[in-house]
Amino acid sequence: MSKTYLILSGKGGVGKSTTAVSLAAAFSERGLSCAVMDGDVGLRCADLMMNMQDKVVFDFMDLCEGNCKLEDALYDVDRMGPGRVSLLATSQLLRASQVRPKDVKKITDEMKKHFGAVIIDGPAGIGRNLKVLIDAADECIMVATPDDISLRDAEKAGEVLREHDRDHPWLVLNRMDPFLVRSGVISAPQDISSALDMPLLGVIPDSPEIYPAMLRRRCAYYSGDRKVKNAYDRTVSRLLGADVPFRNIRMSPAIRFFSRWRGEEQ
Repeated sequence: MSKTYLILSGKGGVGKSTTAVSLAAAFSERGLSCAVMDGDVGLRCADLMMNMQDKVVFDFMDLCEGNCKLEDALYDVDRMGPGRVSLLATSQLLRASQVRPKDVKKITDEMKKHFGAVIIDGPAGIGRNLKVLIDAADECIMVATPDDISLRDAEKAGEVLREHDRDHPWLVLNRMDPFLVRSGVISAPQDISSALDMPLLGVIPDSPEIYPAMLRRRCAYYSGDRKVKNAYDRTVSRLLGADVPFRNIRMSPAIRFFSRWRGEEQ
């Protein structure tokens, strides 16, 4: 049965839109059709990430105002598999106050009739832009990087979800560097998941290939980094119910010992 996944983050710049588009690509690789709805009202980037900026004529605002039908506002993303991934762009002229939650849900419910999955690329932060999208989501996926600022903001965004009876969203940790975990600079993914009380869904490794790929209008999934691609594939497998284990990345025992020793010395 098709589901709508809302991709959100407490902080901007953590790879939320990159994750949304890459998950769509991973669904496509499995032969599953997927629609991406750009829900970042007033801003717009999914079309650029999918190299669709010159093809969009009708957008979400046109759909809400009755200027077009759903099929007119959905654009096939050929580079992600012909007929498998479609984009519904948002409008840069639209304001969150103009969007009604019931319109969003009506549109996503209709899309679920035609696609195996619907992904909403939500906004960063906890404002009205986010709140008008929550009711349309079957499941919520929080994207964060493993730094204190991003994690604090993710926790705050989680509180907004709880206010709407959406407890325990999935957690995707982006730009994870195993070396920084082993050296004790950042916490292990499982520890972060436990601290936020959000079940771990995916761990996406940091990669120097992603930014150059974005400059070429290619998402992280198609960056050429096999580890990144595999990480998104494993994430989608978990979404579809598969029991896919995580690598157990922990601080080096030697570093843990000396860290404890320095603490006792002080």
